Amino acid sequence: MRTIRLGNAIRCAVCLLCWALPLRLTAQVTVVELPAEDVPLSAEFEDVFRVGGGGAEWELLTSITSLAFDASGNLHITDVGPDGGDMRILVVDSLGGFVTAFGRAGEGPGEFQVANSAVTFRDGTMAVADLGHRAYHVFRPGGELDRMVRFPSEGEQDPSGLGTTLPGNRRTYLLRAEAGGTLLGYPYLTLTVSAGETPDGRFSYSARPGPGPRVLERLSIDGNPVRVDEIARAWVPAEAEQATRVPAFTPKLLFDVLPDGGFAFSDSTGYAIRFAASDGTIRRVVTRPIMARTVTEEMRDQYREWRVAEVEEDFGFNELPPEARSQMREIMDYDGWLSVARSYPVHGEIPVIDDLRTTWTGSVWVRRTPDGGYPWEDHVAGSVLSGLAFSTAPAPASAVDVISADGRYVGTFPPQAGAIMFSAFGPGGLVAYVETDELDVPTVVVKRVPPEVR
Repeated sequence: MRTIRLGNAIRCAVCLLCWALPLRLTAQVTVVELPAEDVPLSAEFEDVFRVGGGGAEWELLTSITSLAFDASGNLHITDVGPDGGDMRILVVDSLGGFVTAFGRAGEGPGEFQVANSAVTFRDGTMAVADLGHRAYHVFRPGGELDRMVRFPSEGEQDPSGLGTTLPGNRRTYLLRAEAGGTLLGYPYLTLTVSAGETPDGRFSYSARPGPGPRVLERLSIDGNPVRVDEIARAWVPAEAEQATRVPAFTPKLLFDVLPDGGFAFSDSTGYAIRFAASDGTIRRVVTRPIMARTVTEEMRDQYREWRVAEVEEDFGFNELPPEARSQMREIMDYDGWLSVARSYPVHGEIPVIDDLRTTWTGSVWVRRTPDGGYPWEDHVAGSVLSGLAFSTAPAPASAVDVISADGRYVGTFPPQAGAIMFSAFGPGGLVAYVETDELDVPTVVVKRVPPEVR
């Protein structure tokens, strides 16, 4: 490991190294270059408990959209129900015992209209963004409603919460809970949704996602309405600045919170992770000499063919009779989606980093893009239109690096070791993720990782 203390004379080099847009830099930024060669880690983790897949009635889970631990080791599970419209929050203790369950559909305080995920603070407080109420429901530990906090009024920055399909132009946020009662949010995309009639009087509907601004924002829910402050502006590839859609393989804006109220994030094609203070000041940059791969014309063609196949599966309605198929394709703008898929913009390089999460003690787990493969598109946002806090779809096998809270390289779980990027990290090495069976019935799996990788 090589550590360099940077003064004013070479501060510009740090900006180039990090592909930085306007960000706060301290006078002394530590750059840590980790070794290029992987040190293998064993992925033999202790089994703790499982929830779901039958058993007691409270264990019946259908569609999990978020997982999070609190400081007591309680696991908060958000389940939106079979049709996505009946969200409830289940809390189990550190051994898998039932603690409480709360939340239901409705129009009153603490009842959900358009909500599909939740964010949990370390003390067990939870915030649920409800697009129907245009407010956050804030629940005390144990599930009692504390208050509702309005979204900013129209004309101000407009956090639309944890995401869904919306009328008009709205932002879909990906959120993490931060120390001090605030949230970190990333406006991942905008959705332009229109509904109307076709010339012959049939219903017409279209939803077009577009790139949101590449910024990290702090959403303070201690006032009313919520206050939004931009704290970091990420790198935007040149082709993405002019694109109406996020080009394929564009480096993701990956981020997670740190125990001291700061955060770690990555936004570049190369291997660079920035550790920032709560105000966005960069304190440390961690790099590895791992090169990004150039995208070839063959790779572009293969990617676009894949998107065409996805459109045909999702909007082709091939199981319907010809007349009904034609009507449904017109309603869903099948030809328009095909046209987009065939010419979808593609970034020129395959990013090195595919996912990033911080542990309870401030270490960072870094999932690398699979060797010879593409970045995992079903990531962080789940479905592009749903904006879920994470995806429960299994990711392709890939190496996972572990970096300590002070920037040291701990080691790498090789792809064949079977390690995954966990959906939630908790105290005492607790981790959680979702497994689904052949019928897509989910089970929450909780394990414990050893001290050296916590």
